[in-house]
Amino acid sequence: MLPRWLTLLLLATTASSAAAQLAVPSADSAAPLATTSLTATHGDSPDASTPSALSLEDVLGLAAQANPSLRGARADADASAGVLLQAGARPNPGLSFLQEGFGGMERTSTALVNQTIELGGKRGARLDVAAYGREAALAALDGRGAALRAQVIAAFYGLLAAQRQLEVAEDSARIAARSADMAEKRARAGKVSPVEATKARVASAGAQIERDNASTRVLTALERLQNVAGSDALRGHPVVGDLENVPSAEPLSALVSRLDDSPNARAAKAQMLRANAAISVERAKRIPDITVSAGMKRVVTGGVPDNQAVVGISIPLPLFDSNKGAILEAAHKAESASAAMDAERASLRMELTQTYATFETSALEAKRLRTDVLPAARDALNAMSRGYELGKFSFLDVLDAQRTLFEQQSRYVQSLASVHVAYAELYRLVGMPMPAGTSPAIQ
Repeated sequence: MLPRWLTLLLLATTASSAAAQLAVPSADSAAPLATTSLTATHGDSPDASTPSALSLEDVLGLAAQANPSLRGARADADASAGVLLQAGARPNPGLSFLQEGFGGMERTSTALVNQTIELGGKRGARLDVAAYGREAALAALDGRGAALRAQVIAAFYGLLAAQRQLEVAEDSARIAARSADMAEKRARAGKVSPVEATKARVASAGAQIERDNASTRVLTALERLQNVAGSDALRGHPVVGDLENVPSAEPLSALVSRLDDSPNARAAKAQMLRANAAISVERAKRIPDITVSAGMKRVVTGGVPDNQAVVGISIPLPLFDSNKGAILEAAHKAESASAAMDAERASLRMELTQTYATFETSALEAKRLRTDVLPAARDALNAMSRGYELGKFSFLDVLDAQRTLFEQQSRYVQSLASVHVAYAELYRLVGMPMPAGTSPAIQ
Protein backbone atom coordinates (compact mmCIF):
# COMPACT_ATOMS: atom_id res chain seq x y z
CA MET A 1 0.00 0.00 0.00
CA LEU A 2 1.36 3.42 -1.00
CA PRO A 3 1.35 6.50 1.22
CA ARG A 4 -1.74 8.62 0.69
CA TRP A 5 0.06 11.34 -1.21
CA LEU A 6 1.71 8.88 -3.58
CA THR A 7 -1.55 7.00 -4.02
CA LEU A 8 -3.25 10.20 -5.17
CA LEU A 9 -0.36 10.90 -7.53
CA LEU A 10 -0.61 7.50 -9.20
CA LEU A 11 -4.36 7.16 -9.07
CA ALA A 12 -4.99 9.31 -12.14
CA THR A 13 -2.87 7.10 -14.40
CA THR A 14 -3.36 3.64 -12.91
CA ALA A 15 -6.91 3.48 -11.53
CA SER A 16 -8.55 1.98 -14.62
CA SER A 17 -5.90 -0.70 -15.21
CA ALA A 18 -5.62 -1.56 -11.50
CA ALA A 19 -9.35 -2.26 -11.30
CA ALA A 20 -9.02 -4.83 -14.08
CA GLN A 21 -5.98 -6.41 -12.45
CA LEU A 22 -7.50 -7.25 -9.09
CA ALA A 23 -8.36 -10.93 -9.16
CA VAL A 24 -10.77 -10.94 -6.22
CA PRO A 25 -12.13 -7.72 -4.66
CA SER A 26 -11.93 -7.77 -0.86
CA ALA A 27 -12.96 -5.58 2.03
CA ASP A 28 -9.38 -5.86 3.31
CA SER A 29 -7.82 -4.60 0.08
CA ALA A 30 -7.94 -0.89 0.87
CA ALA A 31 -4.20 -0.77 0.26
CA PRO A 32 -3.39 -0.77 -3.48
CA LEU A 33 0.07 -2.17 -2.84
CA ALA A 34 -1.15 -5.21 -0.95
CA THR A 35 -2.41 -6.73 -4.18
CA THR A 36 -0.40 -5.03 -6.90
CA SER A 37 2.50 -7.39 -7.36
CA LEU A 38 0.73 -10.64 -6.58
CA THR A 39 -2.80 -10.33 -7.93
CA ALA A 40 -2.32 -8.90 -11.40
CA THR A 41 -4.26 -10.73 -14.08
CA HIS A 42 -5.25 -9.88 -17.62
CA GLY A 43 -8.71 -9.44 -19.01
CA ASP A 44 -11.80 -7.45 -18.26
CA SER A 45 -13.27 -9.87 -15.72
CA PRO A 46 -11.86 -12.31 -13.16
CA ASP A 47 -11.27 -15.82 -14.45
CA ALA A 48 -12.90 -18.65 -12.57
CA SER A 49 -9.50 -20.36 -12.39
CA THR A 50 -7.79 -17.33 -10.82
CA PRO A 51 -6.47 -18.21 -7.32
CA SER A 52 -8.44 -16.54 -4.56
CA ALA A 53 -6.75 -13.84 -2.48
CA LEU A 54 -5.90 -14.73 1.13
CA SER A 55 -6.29 -12.48 4.13
CA LEU A 56 -4.27 -12.75 7.33
CA GLU A 57 -7.05 -14.81 8.93
CA ASP A 58 -6.93 -17.25 6.01
CA VAL A 59 -3.18 -17.73 6.37
CA LEU A 60 -3.50 -18.16 10.14
CA GLY A 61 -6.17 -20.81 9.64
CA LEU A 62 -3.98 -22.70 7.20
CA ALA A 63 -0.94 -22.52 9.48
CA ALA A 64 -3.00 -23.84 12.40
CA GLN A 65 -3.52 -27.07 10.44
CA ALA A 66 -0.35 -27.40 8.41
CA ASN A 67 2.55 -26.09 10.50
CA PRO A 68 4.73 -29.07 11.50
CA SER A 69 5.97 -27.64 14.80
CA LEU A 70 2.40 -27.03 15.93
CA ARG A 71 1.42 -30.55 14.90
CA GLY A 72 4.36 -31.84 16.93
CA ALA A 73 3.25 -29.84 19.97
CA ARG A 74 -0.25 -31.30 19.60
CA ALA A 75 1.25 -34.80 19.50
CA ASP A 76 3.23 -34.08 22.69
CA ALA A 77 0.07 -32.86 24.42
CA ASP A 78 -1.79 -35.99 23.31
CA ALA A 79 1.08 -38.13 24.57
CA SER A 80 0.76 -36.57 28.01
CA ALA A 81 -2.77 -37.98 28.21
CA GLY A 82 -1.27 -41.44 27.86
CA VAL A 83 1.21 -40.71 30.64
CA LEU A 84 -1.66 -39.67 32.90
CA LEU A 85 -3.61 -42.80 32.04
CA GLN A 86 -0.63 -45.02 32.73
CA ALA A 87 0.14 -43.32 36.04
CA GLY A 88 -3.21 -44.45 37.41
CA ALA A 89 -2.66 -48.11 36.54
CA ARG A 90 -2.41 -50.52 39.46
CA PRO A 91 0.13 -53.39 39.64
CA ASN A 92 -0.84 -56.51 37.74
CA PRO A 93 -1.41 -59.70 39.67
CA GLY A 94 1.06 -62.54 39.22
CA LEU A 95 0.55 -66.27 38.89
CA SER A 96 3.12 -68.71 40.26
CA PHE A 97 3.33 -72.51 40.24
CA LEU A 98 5.66 -74.67 42.28
CA GLN A 99 6.12 -78.40 41.73
CA GLU A 100 8.00 -80.57 44.26
CA GLY A 101 8.58 -84.11 43.12
CA PHE A 102 7.73 -85.38 39.68
CA GLY A 103 6.75 -88.96 40.23
CA GLY A 104 6.30 -91.69 42.73
CA MET A 105 4.11 -91.64 45.74
CA GLU A 106 5.29 -88.31 47.18
CA ARG A 107 4.84 -84.97 45.34
CA THR A 108 3.51 -81.48 45.97
CA SER A 109 1.99 -78.95 43.55
CA THR A 110 1.33 -75.36 44.61
CA ALA A 111 -0.47 -72.69 42.52
CA LEU A 112 -0.62 -69.11 43.82
CA VAL A 113 -2.05 -65.79 42.71
CA ASN A 114 0.13 -62.89 43.96
CA GLN A 115 -1.05 -59.31 44.18
CA THR A 116 1.14 -56.34 45.13
CA ILE A 117 -0.64 -53.65 47.14
CA GLU A 118 0.90 -50.18 46.95
CA LEU A 119 1.14 -48.31 50.24
CA GLY A 120 2.13 -44.79 51.17
CA GLY A 121 0.07 -43.02 48.48
CA LYS A 122 2.35 -43.99 45.59
CA ARG A 123 -0.44 -44.11 43.02
CA GLY A 124 -1.87 -40.73 44.02
CA ALA A 125 1.58 -39.15 43.90
CA ARG A 126 2.21 -40.58 40.43
CA LEU A 127 -1.12 -39.22 39.25
CA ASP A 128 -0.19 -35.76 40.55
CA VAL A 129 3.12 -35.82 38.68
CA ALA A 130 1.43 -36.95 35.47
CA ALA A 131 -1.39 -34.40 35.83
CA TYR A 132 1.07 -31.52 36.22
CA GLY A 133 3.08 -32.89 33.32
CA ARG A 134 -0.03 -32.83 31.15
CA GLU A 135 -0.78 -29.28 32.25
CA ALA A 136 2.75 -28.28 31.24
CA ALA A 137 2.32 -29.98 27.85
CA LEU A 138 -0.98 -28.18 27.22
CA ALA A 139 0.62 -24.86 28.19
CA ALA A 140 3.52 -25.61 25.83
CA LEU A 141 0.99 -26.29 23.07
CA ASP A 142 -0.69 -22.93 23.72
CA GLY A 143 2.72 -21.27 23.73
CA ARG A 144 3.65 -22.88 20.44
CA GLY A 145 0.36 -21.69 18.96
CA ALA A 146 0.89 -18.13 20.20
CA ALA A 147 4.45 -18.12 18.85
CA LEU A 148 3.29 -19.43 15.48
CA ARG A 149 0.60 -16.74 15.33
CA ALA A 150 3.24 -14.07 15.89
CA GLN A 151 5.52 -15.62 13.26
CA VAL A 152 2.73 -15.75 10.68
CA ILE A 153 1.74 -12.14 11.36
CA ALA A 154 5.37 -11.00 11.09
CA ALA A 155 5.84 -12.90 7.82
CA PHE A 156 2.50 -11.69 6.43
CA TYR A 157 3.19 -8.02 7.09
CA GLY A 158 6.78 -8.56 6.02
CA LEU A 159 5.39 -9.59 2.64
CA LEU A 160 3.10 -6.55 2.51
CA ALA A 161 6.04 -4.33 3.44
CA ALA A 162 8.20 -5.92 0.73
CA GLN A 163 5.44 -5.27 -1.80
CA ARG A 164 5.22 -1.66 -0.63
CA GLN A 165 8.99 -1.27 -0.93
CA LEU A 166 8.73 -2.59 -4.47
CA GLU A 167 6.13 0.09 -5.26
CA VAL A 168 8.39 2.74 -3.77
CA ALA A 169 11.35 1.45 -5.80
CA GLU A 170 9.30 1.42 -8.98
CA ASP A 171 8.17 4.97 -8.38
CA SER A 172 11.75 5.96 -7.64
CA ALA A 173 12.90 4.41 -10.90
CA ARG A 174 10.20 6.28 -12.83
CA ILE A 175 11.09 9.63 -11.29
CA ALA A 176 14.82 9.00 -11.75
CA ALA A 177 14.24 8.10 -15.42
CA ARG A 178 12.17 11.26 -15.93
CA SER A 179 14.86 13.35 -14.28
CA ALA A 180 17.51 11.74 -16.46
CA ASP A 181 15.52 12.59 -19.60
CA MET A 182 15.11 16.15 -18.42
CA ALA A 183 18.84 16.48 -17.67
CA GLU A 184 19.69 14.99 -21.06
CA LYS A 185 17.49 17.52 -22.84
CA ARG A 186 18.96 20.44 -20.92
CA ALA A 187 22.48 19.17 -21.62
CA ARG A 188 21.77 18.96 -25.37
CA ALA A 189 20.35 22.48 -25.23
CA GLY A 190 23.57 23.65 -23.62
CA LYS A 191 21.84 24.84 -20.46
CA VAL A 192 23.73 22.47 -18.14
CA SER A 193 26.99 20.57 -18.22
CA PRO A 194 26.99 17.08 -19.79
CA VAL A 195 28.34 15.90 -16.44
CA GLU A 196 24.90 16.48 -14.91
CA ALA A 197 23.30 14.31 -17.58
CA THR A 198 25.81 11.57 -16.74
CA LYS A 199 25.01 11.87 -13.03
CA ALA A 200 21.32 11.63 -13.84
CA ARG A 201 21.83 8.45 -15.88
CA VAL A 202 23.86 6.93 -13.05
CA ALA A 203 21.10 7.78 -10.57
CA SER A 204 18.49 6.26 -12.89
CA ALA A 205 20.52 3.05 -13.26
CA GLY A 206 20.88 2.81 -9.47
CA ALA A 207 17.13 3.22 -9.04
CA GLN A 208 16.49 0.43 -11.54
CA ILE A 209 18.89 -1.85 -9.66
CA GLU A 210 17.08 -1.10 -6.42
CA ARG A 211 13.77 -1.90 -8.13
CA ASP A 212 15.11 -5.31 -9.20
CA ASN A 213 16.38 -5.99 -5.69
CA ALA A 214 13.00 -5.03 -4.24
CA SER A 215 11.29 -7.48 -6.60
CA THR A 216 13.59 -10.24 -5.35
CA ARG A 217 12.78 -9.35 -1.75
CA VAL A 218 9.08 -9.77 -2.48
CA LEU A 219 9.68 -13.33 -3.66
CA THR A 220 11.83 -14.03 -0.61
CA ALA A 221 9.13 -12.67 1.71
CA LEU A 222 6.54 -14.87 0.00
CA GLU A 223 8.72 -17.94 0.48
CA ARG A 224 9.17 -17.01 4.13
CA LEU A 225 5.42 -16.80 4.65
CA GLN A 226 4.92 -20.19 2.99
CA ASN A 227 7.64 -21.70 5.16
CA VAL A 228 6.13 -20.34 8.38
CA ALA A 229 2.67 -21.60 7.42
CA GLY A 230 4.19 -25.00 6.71
CA SER A 231 2.28 -25.69 3.50
CA ASP A 232 2.73 -25.23 -0.22
CA ALA A 233 -1.00 -24.51 -0.53
CA LEU A 234 -0.17 -20.81 -0.30
CA ARG A 235 1.84 -20.97 -3.49
CA GLY A 236 0.11 -19.12 -6.30
CA HIS A 237 -2.38 -17.38 -4.00
CA PRO A 238 -2.13 -13.59 -3.64
CA VAL A 239 -2.46 -12.00 -0.21
CA VAL A 240 -4.40 -8.88 0.74
CA GLY A 241 -4.06 -6.68 3.79
CA ASP A 242 -3.83 -3.11 5.03
CA LEU A 243 -0.28 -2.29 6.04
CA GLU A 244 -1.20 1.23 7.15
CA ASN A 245 -3.92 0.08 9.52
CA VAL A 246 -1.91 0.53 12.72
CA PRO A 247 -3.46 -1.61 15.50
CA SER A 248 -4.09 -0.30 18.99
CA ALA A 249 -2.81 -2.31 21.94
CA GLU A 250 -4.15 -2.56 25.46
CA PRO A 251 -2.42 -0.47 28.15
CA LEU A 252 0.83 -1.96 29.43
CA SER A 253 -0.62 -2.44 32.91
CA ALA A 254 -3.45 -4.56 31.49
CA LEU A 255 -1.03 -6.72 29.53
CA VAL A 256 1.23 -7.18 32.57
CA SER A 257 -1.75 -8.39 34.61
CA ARG A 258 -2.32 -11.13 32.01
CA LEU A 259 1.23 -12.50 32.16
CA ASP A 260 0.47 -15.00 34.93
CA ASP A 261 -2.02 -16.67 32.59
CA SER A 262 0.36 -16.70 29.64
CA PRO A 263 1.45 -20.10 28.27
CA ASN A 264 5.09 -19.70 29.32
CA ALA A 265 4.14 -18.72 32.87
CA ARG A 266 1.63 -21.57 33.10
CA ALA A 267 4.20 -24.07 31.83
CA ALA A 268 6.81 -22.87 34.34
CA LYS A 269 4.30 -23.11 37.19
CA ALA A 270 3.20 -26.59 36.12
CA GLN A 271 6.83 -27.75 36.01
CA MET A 272 7.36 -26.39 39.51
CA LEU A 273 4.28 -28.20 40.82
CA ARG A 274 5.36 -31.35 39.00
CA ALA A 275 8.77 -31.19 40.66
CA ASN A 276 7.15 -30.80 44.08
CA ALA A 277 4.86 -33.75 43.39
CA ALA A 278 7.93 -35.81 42.46
CA ILE A 279 9.17 -35.34 46.04
CA SER A 280 6.00 -37.05 47.29
CA VAL A 281 6.63 -39.94 44.89
CA GLU A 282 10.15 -40.47 46.23
CA ARG A 283 9.01 -40.21 49.84
CA ALA A 284 6.25 -42.73 49.23
CA LYS A 285 8.84 -45.18 47.96
CA ARG A 286 10.29 -45.39 51.48
CA ILE A 287 7.18 -47.28 52.53
CA PRO A 288 7.46 -50.84 51.23
CA ASP A 289 4.60 -52.44 49.33
CA ILE A 290 3.15 -55.72 50.45
CA THR A 291 2.41 -58.70 48.30
CA VAL A 292 -0.43 -61.00 49.30
CA SER A 293 -0.74 -64.52 47.91
CA ALA A 294 -3.61 -66.97 47.79
CA GLY A 295 -3.87 -70.34 46.13
CA MET A 296 -4.14 -74.08 46.40
CA LYS A 297 -1.62 -76.73 47.36
CA ARG A 298 -2.10 -80.34 46.28
CA VAL A 299 -0.12 -82.85 48.32
CA VAL A 300 0.20 -86.51 47.37
CA THR A 301 1.38 -88.65 50.29
CA GLY A 302 1.61 -92.42 49.91
CA GLY A 303 -0.37 -92.08 46.73
CA VAL A 304 -3.24 -90.39 48.56
CA PRO A 305 -3.97 -86.82 47.28
CA ASP A 306 -4.98 -83.97 49.56
CA ASN A 307 -5.84 -80.36 48.70
CA GLN A 308 -4.91 -77.49 51.03
CA ALA A 309 -5.63 -73.78 50.83
CA VAL A 310 -2.56 -71.53 50.88
CA VAL A 311 -2.33 -67.82 51.83
CA GLY A 312 0.77 -65.70 52.29
CA ILE A 313 2.13 -62.21 52.63
CA SER A 314 5.48 -60.71 51.63
CA ILE A 315 6.87 -57.45 53.05
CA PRO A 316 10.29 -56.02 51.99
CA LEU A 317 12.49 -54.86 54.84
CA PRO A 318 13.94 -51.36 54.12
CA LEU A 319 17.14 -51.95 56.02
CA PHE A 320 19.73 -50.67 53.52
CA ASP A 321 17.82 -48.56 50.96
CA SER A 322 15.59 -45.84 52.40
CA ASN A 323 15.58 -43.81 49.14
CA LYS A 324 17.29 -40.84 50.80
CA GLY A 325 19.35 -39.99 47.72
CA ALA A 326 16.33 -39.86 45.42
CA ILE A 327 14.43 -37.68 47.91
CA LEU A 328 17.36 -35.27 48.14
CA GLU A 329 17.60 -35.09 44.34
CA ALA A 330 13.88 -34.43 43.97
CA ALA A 331 14.00 -31.67 46.59
CA HIS A 332 16.80 -29.83 44.80
CA LYS A 333 15.05 -30.24 41.44
CA ALA A 334 11.92 -28.72 42.96
CA GLU A 335 13.98 -25.76 44.19
CA SER A 336 15.45 -25.38 40.71
CA ALA A 337 11.99 -25.47 39.14
CA SER A 338 10.78 -22.79 41.55
CA ALA A 339 13.72 -20.57 40.64
CA ALA A 340 13.06 -21.18 36.95
CA MET A 341 9.43 -20.11 37.40
CA ASP A 342 10.50 -16.85 39.07
CA ALA A 343 13.07 -16.23 36.33
CA GLU A 344 10.48 -16.87 33.62
CA ARG A 345 8.06 -14.39 35.16
CA ALA A 346 10.76 -11.72 35.38
CA SER A 347 11.88 -12.41 31.82
CA LEU A 348 8.33 -12.20 30.49
CA ARG A 349 7.73 -8.89 32.24
CA MET A 350 10.96 -7.39 30.92
CA GLU A 351 10.32 -8.64 27.39
CA LEU A 352 6.76 -7.33 27.47
CA THR A 353 7.93 -3.89 28.62
CA GLN A 354 10.60 -3.69 25.93
CA THR A 355 8.23 -4.88 23.20
CA TYR A 356 5.58 -2.38 24.29
CA ALA A 357 8.14 0.41 24.05
CA THR A 358 9.09 -0.74 20.56
CA PHE A 359 5.43 -0.81 19.57
CA GLU A 360 4.77 2.73 20.81
CA THR A 361 7.98 4.10 19.29
CA SER A 362 7.30 2.54 15.89
CA ALA A 363 3.68 3.70 15.88
CA LEU A 364 4.71 7.25 16.75
CA GLU A 365 7.45 7.23 14.13
CA ALA A 366 5.06 6.00 11.44
CA LYS A 367 2.53 8.70 12.37
CA ARG A 368 5.08 11.49 12.21
CA LEU A 369 6.51 10.26 8.94
CA ARG A 370 3.05 10.09 7.39
CA THR A 371 1.79 13.44 8.61
CA ASP A 372 4.95 15.60 8.67
CA VAL A 373 8.04 14.18 6.99
CA LEU A 374 6.68 12.64 3.80
CA PRO A 375 4.52 15.62 2.75
CA ALA A 376 7.46 17.98 3.35
CA ALA A 377 9.86 15.74 1.40
CA ARG A 378 7.41 15.52 -1.49
CA ASP A 379 6.96 19.29 -1.57
CA ALA A 380 10.71 19.74 -1.50
CA LEU A 381 11.18 17.39 -4.46
CA ASN A 382 8.46 19.14 -6.46
CA ALA A 383 10.01 22.53 -5.73
CA MET A 384 13.48 21.32 -6.66
CA SER A 385 12.23 19.78 -9.89
CA ARG A 386 10.45 22.97 -10.94
CA GLY A 387 13.44 25.06 -9.97
CA TYR A 388 15.78 22.82 -11.94
CA GLU A 389 13.62 23.23 -15.03
CA LEU A 390 13.88 27.00 -14.58
CA GLY A 391 17.62 26.83 -14.02
CA LYS A 392 17.48 27.92 -10.38
CA PHE A 393 18.88 24.70 -8.87
CA SER A 394 21.53 22.20 -9.89
CA PHE A 395 20.77 18.56 -10.54
CA LEU A 396 22.59 17.65 -7.31
CA ASP A 397 19.84 19.48 -5.43
CA VAL A 398 17.23 17.43 -7.26
CA LEU A 399 19.10 14.20 -6.53
CA ASP A 400 19.33 15.09 -2.86
CA ALA A 401 15.59 15.80 -2.70
CA GLN A 402 14.83 12.50 -4.47
CA ARG A 403 17.10 10.57 -2.14
CA THR A 404 15.52 12.18 0.92
CA LEU A 405 11.99 11.38 -0.23
CA PHE A 406 12.64 7.75 -1.05
CA GLU A 407 14.68 7.15 2.09
CA GLN A 408 11.82 8.48 4.21
CA GLN A 409 9.30 6.41 2.26
CA SER A 410 11.36 3.31 2.95
CA ARG A 411 11.68 4.28 6.60
CA TYR A 412 7.91 4.72 6.78
CA VAL A 413 7.33 1.22 5.44
CA GLN A 414 9.84 -0.22 7.90
CA SER A 415 8.09 1.57 10.75
CA LEU A 416 4.73 0.13 9.73
CA ALA A 417 6.19 -3.37 9.55
CA SER A 418 7.80 -2.89 12.99
CA VAL A 419 4.44 -1.83 14.45
CA HIS A 420 2.73 -5.02 13.29
CA VAL A 421 5.60 -7.27 14.38
CA ALA A 422 5.73 -5.65 17.85
CA TYR A 423 1.94 -5.92 18.16
CA ALA A 424 2.11 -9.63 17.35
CA GLU A 425 4.91 -10.11 19.89
CA LEU A 426 2.88 -8.40 22.61
CA TYR A 427 0.05 -10.86 22.23
CA ARG A 428 2.44 -13.78 21.85
CA LEU A 429 3.75 -13.00 25.32
CA VAL A 430 0.28 -12.94 26.86
CA GLY A 431 -0.78 -16.02 24.87
CA MET A 432 -3.08 -15.03 22.01
CA PRO A 433 -4.14 -18.43 20.56
CA MET A 434 -4.14 -19.59 16.96
CA PRO A 435 -7.52 -19.84 15.22
CA ALA A 436 -8.77 -23.36 14.51
CA GLY A 437 -9.67 -24.73 11.11
CA THR A 438 -8.36 -24.62 7.58
CA SER A 439 -8.71 -21.52 5.45
CA PRO A 440 -11.90 -21.75 3.40
CA ALA A 441 -10.17 -19.78 0.63
CA ILE A 442 -7.91 -22.72 -0.19
CA GLN A 443 -9.55 -25.66 -1.85
